[in-house]
Amino acid sequence: MIKKIVALEAILAAPLEMITSEQGREFVPPPAVVAERDKSERERLAICTDWSNHSTSWLMRHRLGLRAVLLDLMVGVEIKGDEAMIEALAQFSKRNASHVKGILNLTIPLDESPMWILGQFLSQLGLSNESRRPLEDGKRVRYYRLNTEDVVFAQEVLEYRLHQREEREQKRQLELERNAAYAARMQVQYGNSTPSTPPLNEDGDNNGGGMDTDEEVSDSWWERVKYYAQLLIERIEYGVEAVKELLSTLTSDERCGVMLEFEDASPDLFAQMVADAPQWTEWMA
Repeated sequence: MIKKIVALEAILAAPLEMITSEQGREFVPPPAVVAERDKSERERLAICTDWSNHSTSWLMRHRLGLRAVLLDLMVGVEIKGDEAMIEALAQFSKRNASHVKGILNLTIPLDESPMWILGQFLSQLGLSNESRRPLEDGKRVRYYRLNTEDVVFAQEVLEYRLHQREEREQKRQLELERNAAYAARMQVQYGNSTPSTPPLNEDGDNNGGGMDTDEEVSDSWWERVKYYAQLLIERIEYGVEAVKELLSTLTSDERCGVMLEFEDASPDLFAQMVADAPQWTEWMA
């Protein structure tokens, strides 16, 4: 169900401005949240070639005009199924039935009604229709709207995901500010170069040596953290105990780094782990 809500989130996100290629062709790039999912998946599954291609799915739904329909339906607008945008969505689906099948894995029969076709797209997004039939001018007229419970659940999940992204961005900005402040202090204290070893004692030794803190060492630590984070993501399917066991083999700073990378690389799995093991912060000690 969460995957369906993620797809809904992608559709509701505002697309970026139109881009013109060197050949003069215009195309609409996907929203940042969609592009980031594709990028994250390719980085996390580097040896895989069967990625989900969220941007392609988003583009198909965008060309169907599904976003305009959803923006109305999500705020409670009722439709009869003969509106121009619903008819256009159905006609585009039928003309491009093979592409819809290949990209969204939906079969579009040519003899089905526009409302039936719309219902298939909504089902992929975790939504469904409900209807009423009031009497108008002596005739029964059917009106459709989104199921209220589906909308409430979807909005709660979307708000939670937005809150999580905002928190991650705040953490990232805070980390950048801390790093900038540290670099500024080092610049003021040591000038252009930071000492790599402690000062010599009177006997001539340097307290057992020191550890270089250059960029190469930092990169090495970060690559190690990313590697452990990938192992953790692969272990999550075996339960929280497998995760705890892996973390127990790491140093405290590595554990913290791994969990931060885990949350950035796979927020859905991270949220699942937090729900299954709310005491996970105790593992960081």
